[in-house]
Order: sequence, then C-alpha cells, then structure tokens
Amino acid sequence: MAAGEPGDLGVYSFRFLPQKTFQSLSTPQTTSRLRQWSMLGRIEAQAFGFDQTFQTYRKDDFVMAFFKDPNVIPNLKLLSESSGEWLTLGFASGRLRKL
Repeated sequence: MAAGEPGDLGVYSFRFLPQKTFQSLSTPQTTSRLRQWSMLGRIEAQAFGFDQTFQTYRKDDFVMAFFKDPNVIPNLKLLSESSGEWLTLGFASGRLRKL
C-alpha cells in the first residue's frame, strides 16, 4: 500500500510550503481590523502539506507527528509573548531559537 492511501497507518510526513501566500491577511479590511485589535504584525499564516489522507480518528497522531516532524520544527514560527520576537519551534539546548 502506498503512503497516503486509506488504511495506511504510517507516520505522517509534512513539508513546509514557504511560497504559499494568504492574500486575505493583506486586504485593507483585514489589515484595518488587525490594527484595531493590536494584532497587525503579531499574526502570520504558514502552510504545510502532508503525505497521507487525514483521518479524524487519527487526529492525535496527526498533531503529534506535526510538532515532531523535522520539516516543521525549524520552520514553524511562534511569537514570543515576553519579547514580541518571532521564534522557531526548533529547540536548541531546551530553548526556542530566535529567527
């Protein structure tokens, strides 16, 4: 059975899609609302693809695989609440690395 086919219980693999854009986040209406709520510059959308059919009953496996995937860890950005800086999920000596 090939990866991604129904019934395949292999581990999910993810790929970062840096070229994917989300035009809805840059419309004047959205920008205005983000600014109104002090969220402009504090929210970012990122896209990741995965190699298998998503099965609801495997949602926990999916989430765990996502956060452990070697293609996600160095690319997923998080906003530090304390410093306001964008960080990656990648751990270096138990700490988040700055971008």
